[in-house]
Amino acid sequence: MPPKLPSDARCQAASGFTLIELLAVVAIIAVLAAILVPVAGRMRSAALTTASTNNLRQIHSLFTAYLGENNNVFPTALGSTAEDPAARYHWRRVIWEKTNGPFAGGVTAAMASSNYAKIMWCPLMVKKHGAEQHPWGRGSYAINFFFIDPTWRAGDPIRVLNREELKGRKEPLIMTGTVLKNSPKFGTWEAVQSAKFPYDTEWMNLNYAYGSAQNQALGLFLDGHVETISKERGAELDPLLRDNTNFE
Repeated sequence: MPPKLPSDARCQAASGFTLIELLAVVAIIAVLAAILVPVAGRMRSAALTTASTNNLRQIHSLFTAYLGENNNVFPTALGSTAEDPAARYHWRRVIWEKTNGPFAGGVTAAMASSNYAKIMWCPLMVKKHGAEQHPWGRGSYAINFFFIDPTWRAGDPIRVLNREELKGRKEPLIMTGTVLKNSPKFGTWEAVQSAKFPYDTEWMNLNYAYGSAQNQALGLFLDGHVETISKERGAELDPLLRDNTNFE
C-alpha cells in the first residue's frame, strides 16, 4: 500500500491535476473555435447568398407578370413607362405594385412591413449595412445599365424598350449592387453601371460579396436563371454593361 500523503499535499496534487485538465480543455476549445468560427461564417454567408438568389428568382416572376400586362415593354431604371413617362418611382416599386397593388397609407411603412422589404433587399447586404426604405423604392438589386432612363441627358426622349427586341444572353438583367460608402442603408443605385474590381464607382457597381468565399456577384438573366459572377468574368462584362445602347 502506498504511503498516505498529507492532506495539504493531496489537495495540491488534486489542484494541480485539475488545473492541467482545465488548461487542456481550454486549449481544445480554442482550437475548435478557430476551426468552427470561420466555417460557421461561411455557412451563414452561403445561406444568405441562397436567400438572395431566391429573391432574384422572385423578382423575375414579378417582371414576367409585369411584362405580361404591359405588352412586353420594360420600365426604365427610374420607373418611367410608356403609360407614365413622367414617373420617378424606381423599377422595383413599379413591378411590385403592378402585381401586388399600390402601397396603401404611408408608403415607407407599408414597404417595410410587407414582403417588398424581404424581396427587394438582399439579406446579406441588410445584415451588413441595414436598410432604409423610401417611397421611390430603394433596394439591394439593380437593373442593367441598358435600362437607364435616358432623360438623365437633357433633351433625350424616353426610350421604350420591348422584350421581343432584346437578345440579351451575355449580360444579366438584374444584379446585386454596391452601396454608398457614407450612407450604406440607402441600398444600391437603380442601375448597375460597372462590373470592374476594384470598384470604380461607389454604389453603381456589381457587388462581389457572395458565395462561400464572399468574392462573387449574383446576376439574374432574362430566362430566369441566376448565376454567380466571378471578378474575372465581371471584368469581361464591364464594357458590355457600360454600353447603355446595347444589351448583349
